[in-house]
Amino acid sequence: MFLIAALLFAAGILEGWLYRAPAIVASSVLIVLTCLPLWALTSMLDAAKVLILLAYLAAHQSGYLMGACIGAGIHDDR
Repeated sequence: MFLIAALLFAAGILEGWLYRAPAIVASSVLIVLTCLPLWALTSMLDAAKVLILLAYLAAHQSGYLMGACIGAGIHDDR
C-alpha cells in the first residue's frame, strides 16, 4: 500500500511540474476508475478500501501541489 502511495506521490510531483490542473483531474479520475472496478471484482468493496482510495488520491494530489509549487518559480507562463 505504501509503495503505491509513494509512486502516486512521485507521479503527482512530475505532473505538477509539467502540466496544469486539468491533468490532475484526469489522472485522479483514472485512479478511481482503475481501483474501484478491480476491488469490486476481486473482493467485497468495504469502507477500508474506500479510505485507501482516498489516501491514494490524497498522496497523488499532494504530490501535484508540491510539483506545482516547485515548478512555479521555473516556468514563466504560470
